[in-house]
Amino acid sequence: MPELPEVETIKRELEPLITGQKIKECVVLRKDVIAFPSFQNFRRSLLNNKITNVKRIAKYLIIELDPDRSLIFHLRLSGALIVRPLNTGFERFTRLALKLDKCWLLFVEPRVLGRVYLLNSNDKPACLKGFYRLSPEPLSRAFSKRYFQNQIKKRKAIIKAILLNQDICAGVGNIYSDEALFRAGIRPTRRANNLTYDEIEKLRIALRSVLRDGIKHLGTSVSDYRRTDGKKGNFQKMLFAYGREGEPCRRCGSEIQLKKIGNRGTRYCPRCQK
Repeated sequence: MPELPEVETIKRELEPLITGQKIKECVVLRKDVIAFPSFQNFRRSLLNNKITNVKRIAKYLIIELDPDRSLIFHLRLSGALIVRPLNTGFERFTRLALKLDKCWLLFVEPRVLGRVYLLNSNDKPACLKGFYRLSPEPLSRAFSKRYFQNQIKKRKAIIKAILLNQDICAGVGNIYSDEALFRAGIRPTRRANNLTYDEIEKLRIALRSVLRDGIKHLGTSVSDYRRTDGKKGNFQKMLFAYGREGEPCRRCGSEIQLKKIGNRGTRYCPRCQK
């Protein structure tokens, strides 16, 4: 699933490519990816809108439009936004294609789990309730030492589950939670309220550093994630825990373990993480 660094990479690449262009045509190849509004209203409302800005909130990619609308993409497990020249065909698994002045913007989604929302300024649909209750992101100023300590100390759930909770750590998913826990030396099965204040601060710092590194290296491509030109990210080459079960730890040589936590595979080093 594209997490904060992957969506931030897409945002940074899209912004100079599509800002200022108008939407000339809207081709919907799978109606079920359009979550709001209705399929007919979606197409009609998009035409001739001008793209004014591209931004990201957590794992959501937001294209701001003139008149005052927002086109929101939730990429889920396998979604990608690909830019292609006007004289080329659509990619396989294209679910939505927007013809702009100078290029096509393709929403490619093999598993058809991703969703697209077109909101007017006063819209607040129930289908986006998770978006409206998102917590601060680890890279934000609001994700302070006090905020994180308060969130962790009052919960008895295991720490890996806490990091995946978007009401607490917006933008963090399976990849970067595993990597942050490894950097902090914390075993993912520990109870959150049993962590010391020093451990909580180490984890906060680790979350921030691993997300910055993920952005620096253009995201992690371990399955479907691709950038706007179709190329892969590079951070998968630098992973210490995620996807390395059965392999030797790059720090101590112990075998990286795999454990199911809340139906999610979690990787950790039994020696480096306590």
